[in-house]
Amino acid sequence: MRTVHPCTMIGAYGFEQDRVPRDEFQIRLRALHGVMDTKGCGAMLIYGDAREHSELAYFTNFIPRHRWALALLPRQGDARLLVSMSSRDMPAQRLMTWIPDVMSAWTWESVFDPWLAGLGGDAAADIGTVRFDLMRPPLMASLEKSLRNRFRMIPADAEERALRSTRPRELSLIRDACTVVRAGAAAFVQAWRDGMGVEAAALAGERTARALAAQDVRTLVSFDGGRTLAPFRGAFEPKPKGTPLLGYIAVKHRGYWAESFVCAADSPSPLLERAQAGLAAALRSAAPGISAADLHARAIEPLGGSPLHLVLSGCVGRRIGFSSNEGSELRPDARHVLEAGDVYALHVGTSDPHAGGAVASAMVAITPTGCEVLVRSPD
Repeated sequence: MRTVHPCTMIGAYGFEQDRVPRDEFQIRLRALHGVMDTKGCGAMLIYGDAREHSELAYFTNFIPRHRWALALLPRQGDARLLVSMSSRDMPAQRLMTWIPDVMSAWTWESVFDPWLAGLGGDAAADIGTVRFDLMRPPLMASLEKSLRNRFRMIPADAEERALRSTRPRELSLIRDACTVVRAGAAAFVQAWRDGMGVEAAALAGERTARALAAQDVRTLVSFDGGRTLAPFRGAFEPKPKGTPLLGYIAVKHRGYWAESFVCAADSPSPLLERAQAGLAAALRSAAPGISAADLHARAIEPLGGSPLHLVLSGCVGRRIGFSSNEGSELRPDARHVLEAGDVYALHVGTSDPHAGGAVASAMVAITPTGCEVLVRSPD
């Protein structure tokens, strides 16, 4: 779901070694070294910014709260991290990662030369790049100027994405995020049932999630009975009598995202029943080896020919983790299969011009024999 990104990130972003110790990152780096060897690269540059930082956080634990950061992970030697913040912020930034060499990129126009000098070598070499599609053109130009003819940049996004399976420590943190979003979604629905309008109810859900140490909370609400979803606008209109509730809440907790749709009505809703039946079909089918296209077909079958809700953009799920959208979307034309270890956000819903709309959702971990439900949208 596309939501409004906050201008200032809050919350605790420290390196919690009791939950994810340094040896976890050594395991991840060994897998990345395999990619370097395959592509003949001596190092990997991984970019991330405050809006999207999944790959950067996975290998460094660092989450940019403002602007951007760039990690240099060599095949041999020490890792380095370049952060687009002033030097006075560096002591605090160093507490967010296992990498000891954290430098300020406040003057990024000239900082790349000394930062890259440690790679050495006179002959041209290859450096793998990840998520450079997010990088702004002026920053890319400055980096290319420093690289000159010494290094060639080789995109490695697909290879990096293929090696990222969810490990047990990650799943433990995702479970914590699911606990937070479950509480936020329950508060969202309860506030609406207590008579609050949709925006006041969404704020109640956000307040609950923030009290449980959520680093970020995103919400969407419907102002037209479930036909569409819109970001917060501060109108605080009273709850319309007889109008069903459709909303969405996503939280980031310890760097990991969890999400839930919220849907309720004062009287029985055939649309909600169909959405829940579609979700149940998806949960029965989600297992390693099933194709994304087959799962999509089974999820929409209980809708009885009704269209998939427009807010879902033709998709009944996607992977979720350090990003709210890790890709691998479950579409009718998708060609990938689900694999054990993946974590998916599933959502099925439909809408009607007259009756409104409804969406039911769940997050699941794909296991060797099926799936484990981590959180499900409240009834």
